[in-house]
Amino acid sequence: MTFFEWLEIIYAYCTSAEPVANWRPIAISTNIAIALAYFWIPTDMGIVFYRWRREIPFPWLWTGFAVFIIACGISHVAHAFHALRQTTPYSVIELSILVVTAVVSLVTAVGFTFILPRIMTLTAPSEIKKRLEAEVEKATADLEQALETERLLLLEVHHRVKNNLQITASLVGLHLRQVPPEQREPLEVLRTRIYAMADIHNQLQEAGVRRLSAGHFLDELCRKSKIAFGREDISHTLRGDDWRVSFEQATPFSLLMNEVVSQIFKQAFADGAGSRIEIRFSQNEGLNRTSVSDDGSRIVYDGAAVKIEARLIRSLAEQLDARISWSELPEGGNEFAIEFAAE
Repeated sequence: MTFFEWLEIIYAYCTSAEPVANWRPIAISTNIAIALAYFWIPTDMGIVFYRWRREIPFPWLWTGFAVFIIACGISHVAHAFHALRQTTPYSVIELSILVVTAVVSLVTAVGFTFILPRIMTLTAPSEIKKRLEAEVEKATADLEQALETERLLLLEVHHRVKNNLQITASLVGLHLRQVPPEQREPLEVLRTRIYAMADIHNQLQEAGVRRLSAGHFLDELCRKSKIAFGREDISHTLRGDDWRVSFEQATPFSLLMNEVVSQIFKQAFADGAGSRIEIRFSQNEGLNRTSVSDDGSRIVYDGAAVKIEARLIRSLAEQLDARISWSELPEGGNEFAIEFAAE
């Protein structure tokens, strides 16, 4: 059997029941009711679309949907007029379908109209976006202000610590004048270390919220050490890519390198020996590494004369969780190496 033959059988079954006596008024009224609902719903949709016209994606698609509903309503108006002239009565099944469709259509239209005021009071997504952007901008401005305040406080802390350390070093210098020359060396070493700590905080103050440049620090340390030890004939070079030290690592690293450079000048360059210092930087797999080499005399790293210095270097290396080593170079001179994890 063909498809159309099946349709004829189904149609015959649906129309086989006894016709309803007043089928014409029912058919006309139900079609008019369905048409009314079909015109009603697009009207509500038009109000909503106008309210959200800048928010609705693919407006042409929704417009086409509204036109489609209106076209369905017009078709039911045509069915209502057709029922006026039609001689074949509607069956109970056909009228039941029309009545149910009319009820559902009218209930949908009334329900849509009932919730329309609530829809109109909703905040548009674009307005929500503007509010969120405003809140984000305000929060960002607050964070930037807090960061600037923190930066200024940090600079002030470094500035005050530096001044206090310089005052302490000056007090040690006053005591030096009252100490016999043969007993001055420990106090002079102490004053040098205090000045070194003050210089660290001075460089941290200059760095601001950035990390401390290891290269810049060591360059300044070598320059000041040459002046302090009266060996301005010494040349120093920096090689490799510089890396930066976090605030937590800056103080122990700087103090440790100050002790190392001091030992180079005190031991390797004693009695006019040596002429150069070479500092190398490298980073590998999250590890900062630097080495300081010279061409001077042999350095005794752990002898009795440098017991305090050696203990201080080991203690500072433990704070950094660093590996350190002293070694003699085959061509003469010494090399100190340190390696620790970057933060």
